[in-house]
Order: sequence, then structure tokens, then C-alpha cells
Amino acid sequence: MNQIIPVGQPMARLEDQRFLQGTGTYIDDMVLDNQAHAFLLRSPFAHATILSIDADEARAQEGVLLVMTGEEWVAAGYKPIPCRSGVKTNRDGTAYQEALHHCLAVDKVRHAGEAVALVVAETYAQARAAADLIFVDYDDLPVVTTPQAALAPGAPRLWDHLPDNVCLDFSLGTPDETEAAFADAAHVISLDLVNNRVTAVPMEPRGCLAAYDASSGRYTLWNSSQNIHANRGIFAEMLGLDADRVDHIAPDVGGGFGAKNSLYAEPPLMLHAAKAIGRPVKWVAERTEAIASDTHGRDQTSTVRLALDADHRFLALHVATLGNIGAWCGTVGPFTPTGGSARTQGGPYLFPAMHYEARAVFTNTVQTDPYRGAGRPEASYQIERIIDYAASHLGVDRFALRRKNLIPSQALPHVTPMGLSIDSGAFAVIFDQTLALADHDGFAQRAAAAREADPTKRRGFACVPYLECTGGGPKEEANVTFAADGTLTLAVGSHSTGMSHETVLTQLLSAHLHIDPARVAFRQADTRATALGGGHGGSRGMEVGGNAVQQVAGDIVEKARAISAHLLNSTAADMAFDAGRFRDSKTGQEITFDDVAAAARDPARLPESLQPAAGASALDTTAVFEREAITIPNGVHAAEVEVDIEMGTVEVIHFWAVDDFGRILNPMTADGQVMGGVAQGIGQALYENVVYDEETGQLMSASFMDYCVPRADHMPPMTIIYYEDAPTSRNPLGVKGAGEAGCCGAPPAIVNAVCDALREFGVTHIDMPLTPEKIWRAIEAGKAGPAA
Repeated sequence: MNQIIPVGQPMARLEDQRFLQGTGTYIDDMVLDNQAHAFLLRSPFAHATILSIDADEARAQEGVLLVMTGEEWVAAGYKPIPCRSGVKTNRDGTAYQEALHHCLAVDKVRHAGEAVALVVAETYAQARAAADLIFVDYDDLPVVTTPQAALAPGAPRLWDHLPDNVCLDFSLGTPDETEAAFADAAHVISLDLVNNRVTAVPMEPRGCLAAYDASSGRYTLWNSSQNIHANRGIFAEMLGLDADRVDHIAPDVGGGFGAKNSLYAEPPLMLHAAKAIGRPVKWVAERTEAIASDTHGRDQTSTVRLALDADHRFLALHVATLGNIGAWCGTVGPFTPTGGSARTQGGPYLFPAMHYEARAVFTNTVQTDPYRGAGRPEASYQIERIIDYAASHLGVDRFALRRKNLIPSQALPHVTPMGLSIDSGAFAVIFDQTLALADHDGFAQRAAAAREADPTKRRGFACVPYLECTGGGPKEEANVTFAADGTLTLAVGSHSTGMSHETVLTQLLSAHLHIDPARVAFRQADTRATALGGGHGGSRGMEVGGNAVQQVAGDIVEKARAISAHLLNSTAADMAFDAGRFRDSKTGQEITFDDVAAAARDPARLPESLQPAAGASALDTTAVFEREAITIPNGVHAAEVEVDIEMGTVEVIHFWAVDDFGRILNPMTADGQVMGGVAQGIGQALYENVVYDEETGQLMSASFMDYCVPRADHMPPMTIIYYEDAPTSRNPLGVKGAGEAGCCGAPPAIVNAVCDALREFGVTHIDMPLTPEKIWRAIEAGKAGPAA
């Protein structure tokens, strides 16, 4: 039975068949013949000089196949892990200060958990036991774990060539106009706030498996990664190899959220080890090891200033940020607190002037890199908190203040003072729609009823617009090959780590060609399958990958049109395609797409211009889509919370989202994207926080006993709808990115709602995460009064 689901309608996830039955293939499921296992010895110190390393006893242990130190890595001629930040220029035009990050520590360690030595053995247990026998003579050094400490006079230097520990000093916007607006403003509101450090903790920890074929000189790397094509080239460059000698493949990947986009030490180490011992080598992180070595995200402290006129129109926004980027530059680490946080400053509000400035600072912590949103959630939090804070101090309605300053539809297209080009949207319409959806008019009655039922409970409500932008690589490849049995293989360079690409991209191809999706085999994240690929990041999946599939499907139809005309002695211009059939508009003759596909394998039945290679089909097609401009997803999120004023605990009662993602290809999978982002946004707002001891640099939240992630019972009921009346014209599908919306809207919605609940106690701001202790202390301070 044909199960063709039109684009725009829900289609059940194809991936779930294997995932729910436990038949997916993750790195730790893979076992190759004669496979060895790796363990990394990691530093217990956050900052120390390595005086010596004695690995003789470890090398002598039964089953040990290889031990390698940082000095040996450098002696082999291998290069450090490079930084690929899109922003590398200081405000004065000079170049940023990069720090060399080798796969194993050389001379010094600069954060607790930095890899110091590699051990490969017959079994994981043998490798781990041997690592315990490596003696590293450390001379520990003073540490700094915050930008403020790193910038203080006389602070310890992480790098000898950086006396101030600053990697990048950044500025964007209209500084002169901004300061002039503040000078003339009737009201100036200022707020210091924190975007707390978090980590992705995907369900599947990072891992990789490398193999080397001595007969061909080729490597194969299976990697739990989000960015197969780009990272292959960099790994090969580090090892002095031609990239085409390395096949880089991601099997099923159990979540990424940005943390698996980065360049890490382990994959090139495994590639080296596989060749060195002549056997496949696998490494999979333990959970505590992952939290201590995966990239972290956010970690910005900012002073936000808002200038308003006497009528409460926004005149200017100024944000000064310190970004903690850890011990070295991540893959694009310096970009997130600088350009990544700058471009969507001001959200969907009309600002005549804006100025964003930031310093990216080195500290003795794990490096930061993009985490779901990569600067856009930070910017959204900054603007939405300062607006609520301003409304409280000015004594005005916070929703009326927002509505007054939203960019009107007639002002679009609009270029912000940060240079962001906004092409479409209906910000005021969606804002009012969300307030109505959440029944804001009935909130006071609900709050009163909750308090009457339990005098310790206080309800709060918030409604916040957000505006972000997509990112990631601008090009994507899709190719389709036809088999003799009537099945197709769709291969793409984009990459799903749980976002349903297998379903939606198959649905796109199926609907366009009018074939049952069960006939489509899906292939992704494999350098053998596509020549290029942008992987996953920046909500680019449908914007770039979806349009590549749309393009390849259109190209296939045009080829099939020509073949159908040849078979029916007609012309391509007269052949109309509908519901899986080509029809001659003049004669009425018809032929099915399947009949055309069968003929496409027979050179005798084809025109000379469409002769296939031996054993192939004339319909086999590759297309590369390149976007001209990024899209601007936006929407409004609302939250209702209940705070226990005796315990300081928060329950999220309900969450509403009205999102403008342009055209929705599959509403069910889009819902999943929104829900996942909201879950991580709630996690940042209420629970998650990476904590380092300021004196020793030890990670204090290295397990789920100390790093609190939200559970299923923390998640509220969610009402999610989509606004599709403002599609973008920047790509053929009219889609805007969806993956990072929840992380942009949820943190300010939750924090604003909690502050609303505690308004009677004079609470106007609490920094994330809003733990019970913080909330309880804020309430007690409010009860004590201003003089306390």
C-alpha cells in the first residue's frame, strides 16, 4: 500500500523502528575483528607544569599495545587542533590571540581533565589499569576559573604570550550613536546578568573507532560526531594526510546539541593508534570523563543597558560581555561570546542604535564552543530580561512595553544596527496570538485560586518574543541512486543526531516523486556517500539539506520527463507530471514514474543525452544547494510557573510556543524540535550549572549527582502552534530553522515568570540557574526589606 504523506502533514518517524527496538548502531555497538581499546590519562590538576612522565611500568603491563605522551605526539610531527572561529579580529583591527592545543598535553596542563597520555590495550580494563601506573610529576600552579579573576592585575597567565589572558576583544554596532542616545534618554536601565555555564550531556557519550588498511594506506574513522566532512579534512591536516585517504562516518548518533560538532583530541589519536599497532582502536567516554572533557557552553557575564525616551520607546541597547572560553580556543569558541551573541542583539525590537562589546577570556576550565544556539539564546536572554526589569522599575505594563517596541511588519525588510537582515515576520501578531493562546486574561484568577488552595504557592506568568538566525555551512549535497528492484537510496551531507532528518527528507523526496517512503533507503554522515556536507549545526538541516533534497527531486523529475517524452514519442514540454504519472497534454498518453525508472536502466530505451554509466540508472542524480542568505526564525514563548515560597522550588505549570519557522514540512517532528529546545532551556533556567572550585580549578559537577539535568517529570504540558503566513523567500522551500527556538525562548520565559511570581517580595532579578536556595534567599531578602 502506498503511504505517501504530503509535505506539511505529520509522518511518523522512520528512525523509531530501530531505535525503540534497540537495533540502532552506535559507536559502542560496533566491534571489529581484532579490535583494541583506548583509555586517556587525564590531569587531576587544573594548572600545572609537567616536569616528567614515566610510562615504563605501564608499557610493560600485559595486554598493553601502545602508550603515547604529548612530547611523543609533537615529535611525530603532528599539528595542534586548529581554531576555525568566524571572528578573529580585535576591535582595533589586530588579530586575535590563539592558543595551541595539542591532542595530549605538552609541558603544561591547563584544566582538570586535560588528556596527558594515551594507553591502548587488548581490553579497556587493561588500558585503564595501565594508565594508573603512569607517573606524572606535576608542579601545580595558581588557577583562574572566571574571566573576572583572569583579568585581575597579577592574575596567573595561562599562556606566556598573553599577559592579560584575553583571546579576543570584540565590538559591533553603532557605538557613537548608542552613547549619544543614552546621553539624551529619559530613562536608562542597567542590569548585570549571567548566562550560566552548561554542558550538552547527550544520551550517547562521545566515542570513536578507527581502523587502518596497510595494503591501501586508507583510514576509516567511525565517530559520534555532527560534522563528518569538515572535521575529516582537519583531522587529516593535523596528521599530515590527504583527506581522501580518510573515510569518516557517523553511525547513529545519540544527541549532539553542538558538543559533537567540535574538533576533539580523541579521533586523531585513534587514527594514529590504529596505524601504529595495525589494529582497529576504539574509545568511548565514561559519563564523568565526558562532562570533564566535552565542550561546555554559554558562560557569559554581561552588563545590559537600555535607553528609553519619555514615551518608553527604545532608543538604544548596549551590552558589555565577558565570555569564558576555557583554556584554549574551541573549534569556533571565540565566536560564540562575540559575533555569535552580537548578531541577534535586540531581538525583534526596533532599535535606532545598538552596541555590543565583548572579551573572550582564557581560564583554567574546559573550552567552550557552540551549545544549541551558539550566542542567540544568550542575546535573547539579555534583551528579554532587561525589558522585564525596566518595566518593573518604570512601573509600566511589561507586555505593553514590548508591543510598543516590536518591529512593525510594514518596516520589513529591515537591517538592524548589528547588520542582521530580517526579511519576514509578523512579530506583533504572534505576540498577541501567544497571549491569547495562554489565556493571559485568566491568569490572575488562576493565580488567586492556586494561592487560596495552598497559601505557600505563588503563580507567575511571562510572555517573551525571540528572534534568532540560522547558521552552519551554506552548501549541501543530496544524491539519489535508483536500484533495479525499484528502491532508491537518498544520501545527504546534512546530518541528524536525533532531529528526524531521515523522516522529513525521505518525506520530501517521496512526496515530490510520488513514491512510497518505504522504498527509500537513507544515508547520511558518510564521506563515501557525498562529496561535501555541512553536517548539523545552526538549525541548517531543512534550510540547506531540505532544499538540496528538493532540488535533487526536481532534477530527477526533469530527467524523467525527458525519458517519458522519448518513450511516448512526444516532447518534454508536453509532459505533465502528477500523482506519479507523466501525461502527454496533447495525446493523453500516460506512463508511470516507475515505468520510466525501469526504462532508465536500459540504454536502448533512452535518448542519447541520458545514457547512464554501466549498471547505473539515467535517473541517478546529484544536486548541490547553496543558500544566498540565512533565515530569521522567530516566535513568542510563554510560561506559567508556581513557586513554593517556603521551599524555593519551581513547578512549570504550562508552556506555550507560537513559532515562525516559515513553511512547516512535518509538524510532528517540528514539535519535537521545539520540545527538546524548551527542555534544555528549562534546564539552563532552573537546574543546570557547571561549577569549578575557584581555588583549585576542580570540576565540582562532574556527575549527575552534582550536575542536575531536567527529568521527564520536570517537563510541563506544552501547547505548540506555528505561524506560516510569513514564509521566507530566501530558499525555495520557504523554511526557517527550528532547532534552537526553545533555547532562545525558554530561559527568559521561565526567569521572568518566577520574578513575576515573587513580585510581592520585591524580587526583580535572580541569576540562572534559579535553584531553590537562590529563590529562598531572594524571598527572605525581600521580606527583610531594603535596609537588610
